[in-house]
Amino acid sequence: MFMCVCPSVRYLIPSLDRSHAGFYRCIVRNRVGAIMQSSTEVQVAYMGDFVEGERSQTVSQGEAALIQAPRIHSFPRPQITWFRDGRKIPASSRIAITLDNTLVI
Repeated sequence: MFMCVCPSVRYLIPSLDRSHAGFYRCIVRNRVGAIMQSSTEVQVAYMGDFVEGERSQTVSQGEAALIQAPRIHSFPRPQITWFRDGRKIPASSRIAITLDNTLVI
């Protein structure tokens, strides 16, 4: 739920979704001509679906394997952690994780 509050006025969005993201402004005038305004930016956090399905790849022994993180639409940007057989993969002299979260073995 999102609520924008101006003096004695409320704008309520009971079921927020991504389409509601943006800048909102409330302008209040009276008979005298006095004007007040308030603005706010609404950012909607969400976790989307994977853009592509599972992939498999074959790499020859002795070559480097590059495994790209799956693309996903989300806000804020997701934190990506790599696992092998249920254990977190730490960076080492043989394994690297690049800035774009590609796993290099």
